[in-house]
Amino acid sequence: MGTPEAGKLFLEALTGSGLEDIDLDHAPNFDTVALHTIRDIKATDGRVTCVLPVEARVQNRYNTLHGGCIATLVDVVGSAALVTQSERSGVSLHMSVEYLRPALSGDDVFIDAQVVKVGGLIATINVDLTSMNTGALIAQGKHIKFLSSKDKGIPRTPLVKTRSKL
Repeated sequence: MGTPEAGKLFLEALTGSGLEDIDLDHAPNFDTVALHTIRDIKATDGRVTCVLPVEARVQNRYNTLHGGCIATLVDVVGSAALVTQSERSGVSLHMSVEYLRPALSGDDVFIDAQVVKVGGLIATINVDLTSMNTGALIAQGKHIKFLSSKDKGIPRTPLVKTRSKL
């Protein structure tokens, strides 16, 4: 059984959230490079929320939040929400994103990932991204994951050291 604390620690460990001394040239994974400025992580049973500022490193050539970063948020924050209810973080079977409007440079994006269902082998998570500046819905994602019996929720890539212990 997963816990809200496990979901929060999962997201902190993958992103290095809250750490100021991250060497991004030697970061352990893509999630850390892309998402290390995530803040205000909160986790409850079946839900994880957080905020990502739209800074230059996550923008496209139009100075808006890059679509690939949005997809990464659906993947990573959705997986953290799953870990609040399951020891297995799973692997992606299918992920879809509807891009509704841009998140502008300087905006803060609120990410809200909620588990819809955890079955024996399949889990479904919905993720909404909303502009904190305008309140407008930016994107909606759906993440469907396969839950392997071998997976115990801890990422297999090297993790960023966090102030909390895993």
